[in-house]
Amino acid sequence: MSEPLNRSRLLFALAVSVLLHLLLAGGLRSFDHERLPDERTTIRAALIAPPAPPPPAAAPVPSPVAEVAPAPAQAPKRPPRPRSPKSEPVALPEPEPEAPPQSAPSDDPVTAEADSTDAMGDRELLDRAIAEGALPERDETASLTPQRALVSEAKLEFDVFRGELAIGETRYHWVHDGRDYRMDQVTETTGLAGLLKPLRVEQRSTGEVTSDGLKPLRYASRATQGKATEEEVVFDWDGNRVMLRAGTKQSDHALTAGAQDMLSLWLEIIWRAQVGGDFDFTLATGKRYTPRWFVPDPALGSLDTAVGRQLVRRLQARAQPGDNQIEVWLAPNLRWLPVLIRFTDRKGDVYDQRVRLIEYENLSLRAGTAGASAGTPAPFGDPVDPPPRYEPADEPANPYLR
Repeated sequence: MSEPLNRSRLLFALAVSVLLHLLLAGGLRSFDHERLPDERTTIRAALIAPPAPPPPAAAPVPSPVAEVAPAPAQAPKRPPRPRSPKSEPVALPEPEPEAPPQSAPSDDPVTAEADSTDAMGDRELLDRAIAEGALPERDETASLTPQRALVSEAKLEFDVFRGELAIGETRYHWVHDGRDYRMDQVTETTGLAGLLKPLRVEQRSTGEVTSDGLKPLRYASRATQGKATEEEVVFDWDGNRVMLRAGTKQSDHALTAGAQDMLSLWLEIIWRAQVGGDFDFTLATGKRYTPRWFVPDPALGSLDTAVGRQLVRRLQARAQPGDNQIEVWLAPNLRWLPVLIRFTDRKGDVYDQRVRLIEYENLSLRAGTAGASAGTPAPFGDPVDPPPRYEPADEPANPYLR
């Protein structure tokens, strides 16, 4: 039994071996052994490599850039890239002459007289101010009096904003004959503010116009609508006393030379600004009697207003802590009348009065109108929104602020 089994196994192994040899022989024959080396393909690759290095080696340094350019499509884009930085340094010297106009602060509402696209208009404003005598020479300011500096009658209207929210309007009107003056102001809420919190306050100041400045005699403030404390100030120049009243509260103080009330201060500022330099006086309201120190900006600027672009000079009124801060922009071409008034209260809230109407003598300027009365030059520029808040200058050397 063992022999047949051994023979069958041997026969089976022999058959499998023959079959494997046949398969192996047939499979190897199916491969093309001659293509594996493919010496031609390798020779071509070797031939392509050597011609590439000789052109850059034989040509000068710029030539490789020229040879690389025609081969790939991106090559022509590379030459302009090295050239573009060469043109940029050439353009750098051009802004250098524009550096002087940038010396003025750009974040302020007042821009430099030669500022960018408005430079020509600002220069024309300045030339016009000089031609019209709005900027008197230093010798002339010594003899300048309030009678000459102040327009005899004027009407001004302002829109009142708290931040960028319109909340009301203010109207000023004054007259003087060189000896006496009367000034009235009406402030009231309008629009949504008028519906939510209706308020109308009327103020009046009367007094004398002297060669040394305004001498107010009486100031009164009362609310005809809404809630506001009634105030009164009486100036006794002969007795050198001033009486303040706010509601039922009264106080009495020694009267200092040049003291003003909340309305006469505007006339005093207008003529003092034309004289030039810093000045100060004590301001009386029905509640407080405190000093103010007025510091004008050394240089003129320009300001876009609702009645056109105006040449302006800004004055800052500094006060003791707890008092309202005041800034005003005066227009020399408009007889130094204010075109922007800014109050900052003790809480830090900012209230802007932005001019919308100016009337005096034969001039009448209204918001949105491009011209003035016949025979009067129109202002430069189109009405635009007022600029952002003006950054305060350095604190003046004022003993009251120490």
